[in-house]
This record gives sequence, structure tokens and C-alpha cells, in this order.
Amino acid sequence: MSAHPGDPTESVPFDASGTFGPAANWIALIGATAILGLAAAIVVDVLMRWLFNAPILGVDDLGKYNLAVIVSSFFPICLIGGHFVTIRFLGRAIGPLRALWLEAFGGLVTLFIFLLFSWQFFRFTLHDVTLTGLATAVLELPQAPWWWMVTAIILVCTAVQAMVLLEAGVRAWRGVPKAPATAVDSGV
Repeated sequence: MSAHPGDPTESVPFDASGTFGPAANWIALIGATAILGLAAAIVVDVLMRWLFNAPILGVDDLGKYNLAVIVSSFFPICLIGGHFVTIRFLGRAIGPLRALWLEAFGGLVTLFIFLLFSWQFFRFTLHDVTLTGLATAVLELPQAPWWWMVTAIILVCTAVQAMVLLEAGVRAWRGVPKAPATAVDSGV
């Protein structure tokens, strides 16, 4: 611990980005790979329609459900990095200590939103998709696997945001701002 309160190098007992960052990066990488695969499938589908008047059956059908998984896969990394809607200019105007408390309050509101998302996605996926046997329009595949993946990611986001809030609360209590992001040290 630093002898100077408010020193950004002062340690906080829990670092959400250090704990969840690698897993969130992998989830986002899977999402990025999936969006490239979806884009390739769409390009091939368009070319097949144009050249042979023979579209790939089900690309539209599966694209929208894959897109739901893809978009949600970027949520954990955004939560850890603090990239959701923030009003940091207000924090700069009211001072560093109040800004820390404002950041913690924003984290609490975000956690509340993700708790609501978790509850609604779970309810929707279980009752409206799984129990009804909802299927895709063309291929008639069950939609449940895609919606369960989205629901699982949202549940993970809720846990991640709880840890982000814990870190923000500890930082606000101790008056320790988060160190600014720096380039990765190559050891050279």
C-alpha cells in the first residue's frame, strides 16, 4: 500500500479486469470470429444468389440468432473496460473523490440493469422459447440453444458487473482512482 491516499498505484484487494479480463477477452474473440464467419456466409449467399440463382438455405434464418449471440459476447469486455454509457466529464467537474463515488453509483445502476436483463432473458428463454418449442422459420431448428447462450452471457455479465461494482466501491471508499490504461509492457 502506498503511503499517499489517492495514489493510483495503491493496491486494491480486488481487480475485476485482472480477474475476469482474460475470460472476457476470449468471449469477445469468439464473438469477433463468429461475426467474420457470419459475414462470409452472407457474402457467399449473395454470390450464390447472383451467380446461380441458388441461395444458401437458412443463412437469413440462422444469421439473426447468431447475431444475438455475437452482440452479447462483447458485453463482458465492455463492462470490465467501463465502455458502457458513462458521464465522466461530470466526475472531472466535481472532483476526484466525488468522481469515484459517482463511478460506483454508475456501477450500481449498471448492475441493476443487468439483473433486470438476466431475469427477463431467463424468463423469455425458458417460457417463450424453450417450453413453447419455438423454431426458426426456414430450417425449423429450435431457437433455444441460441437464446440459452445469450442468457448465459448475460448472467456472466451480471456477475462481472457485481465484481466491477465491488472494485469501484472499494476504490471510492479508499479514495484510490483507477490507474490510466497503459501500453502493454513488452519487457524490453
